[in-house]
Amino acid sequence: MEANKQVFEKLIGVTKTTVAKNEVTGEENPLVKLIDFKHWDNNEFVAINQFRIVTPGGPREGIIPDIVLFVNGLPFSVVECKDVDVADPISSSVEQLMRYANTRGDDFGFTDGEERLFHYNLFSVATHGEEARAGSISGDFEYYLNWKDIFPEVYKNIDVERYAAEETARYQNNGLQSDPRVRQEVLIQGLLNKEILLDVLQHFTLFMEIKEGVEFKIVCRYQQYRAVGKIIDRLRNETTGKTRSGVVWHTQGSGKSLTMVFFVRKLRSQDDLKDYKVIMMVDRKDLEKQLSATARLTNEFKLLFPAVECTGTHTVFTAALNDPYLV
Repeated sequence: MEANKQVFEKLIGVTKTTVAKNEVTGEENPLVKLIDFKHWDNNEFVAINQFRIVTPGGPREGIIPDIVLFVNGLPFSVVECKDVDVADPISSSVEQLMRYANTRGDDFGFTDGEERLFHYNLFSVATHGEEARAGSISGDFEYYLNWKDIFPEVYKNIDVERYAAEETARYQNNGLQSDPRVRQEVLIQGLLNKEILLDVLQHFTLFMEIKEGVEFKIVCRYQQYRAVGKIIDRLRNETTGKTRSGVVWHTQGSGKSLTMVFFVRKLRSQDDLKDYKVIMMVDRKDLEKQLSATARLTNEFKLLFPAVECTGTHTVFTAALNDPYLV
């Protein structure tokens, strides 16, 4: 996790590595970007089947993940594929991925994976053809989730409505369906799409401390990615205050606060929208602390003003007006 976080912060520019003067050009501290986020098609995307990694000193000679997805030579995703007739194939796939990363928590300290393969990991995928789920390096089986929609709409070249119909039939029949196999296709088109993959890396990934000393890597869910994309589109393409405004409806536990964080992070990288101010409001005082902690993940500020106190027609800030940090 520590190495993964350091790599992530370097890739998106939160931290930088200082290098010596370039002796050829004479340039001081040249900045080298390993990923071209502005022009995604300038990057090289390679999928390698049966990518063998030697593990000297381990109980096996090596590990052979089914598919490894590389961007500019960096292994961004490991895909583990199981046969459909394997008992509980998704659970088996996730366990295999955790074994490769040495994160499955063996009571005897037994390890036979290669952690360095996951230093650059954005997320991994567990699939068996009819089902596909993605999860981060810190997630166990519970946090490997489906990607159920494709956005932007231009990439939606399969009938996503079949996903809902197939899902309903699957739960009614309490078993797997042989057709249609839309779950894997939706994940491929909606998350492994080259442009979307880099967008998720740059704007929709973060490390969050869920309790003191315990940090998780968070990668967005499909509804968060779609909501942010639609907000950006509306701000950019609509012309009146009424048509540019709107409401994003969330169910409980679907990540409302994180959607706001992802939105702010993406907003700041858009040349035509980056100067917009963002105001976050809550309707209960007990939510202030929670939202304040989550909002810091935007990297917009170091401190927050305390709550605004409203008395009649007067609004009073309890912080000094010369406080150097902005909300």
